[in-house]
Formats: sequence, C-alpha cells, structure tokens
Amino acid sequence: MNQNVSHLVNNLSKILAVLVAEGGGYTYVDKLSYAPSIDLALFYIREALRDFHSLIRRGTFENPKVISVINELKDKLGYVANDLNKLASIVDRRELRTITSLISSKALALAANLTSSSGSKKGE
Repeated sequence: MNQNVSHLVNNLSKILAVLVAEGGGYTYVDKLSYAPSIDLALFYIREALRDFHSLIRRGTFENPKVISVINELKDKLGYVANDLNKLASIVDRRELRTITSLISSKALALAANLTSSSGSKKGE
C-alpha cells in the first residue's frame, strides 16, 4: 500500500471512529467494509464525511476523548480530499476490499479506545 493510501486509511479510520464513539452507530463502518464497488465505497465515505462535518459544526461532544482526535483531523481533511482521488482510481476489487476492510477494522479499534472508560477496568 502506497503512502497516500496509508494516510487515507489512517485519517478515514479516525473519522469513522469518532462517528462511532460520539454517535454510537456502526452504520458507516459496516457499509464501507461491505462495499462491493468503488462507487459505493466513495458514496459511503461521502456520507460519513458529511456527518463528520456536521458533528464538527455542532461543536459540542458527549465523549470528551473525541475532541483531541477531531482537532487532529481538522488539519488533515485537505489531505483526505486529495487522497480520495487515489482511492477512486482503484480498479482491482481485491485491493478495494483490502483497503475498506483495513479502514473499518482500524476504525473499530480506535473507537474501542475512545469509548473505553478512563478508570480501572471491570474485573480488576
């Protein structure tokens, strides 16, 4: 995976993680991970970016852990826009599945970290 796609994977996974951690929904992660074509993958990413933008404009967050991730992402959204062109150029379905699965998996791992309590773990 080239550097541009790597940036895209990291940034999109953070965006999806914020949406999961703040809204509690897995819709975008699930849709993207099962996208059978680049057209649908880009459509789902567009929907997620639209809701992420709406979340930023709202300015209030239920989960305080997402604030630092959002602040980090604000500076990188221009890169995401440019890197989406790289994603759009993918013609191999296997490569598309690899990238969308990686984005979704990383998003779930990051969301778990964002939603975990900062206190002691249960059972300890």
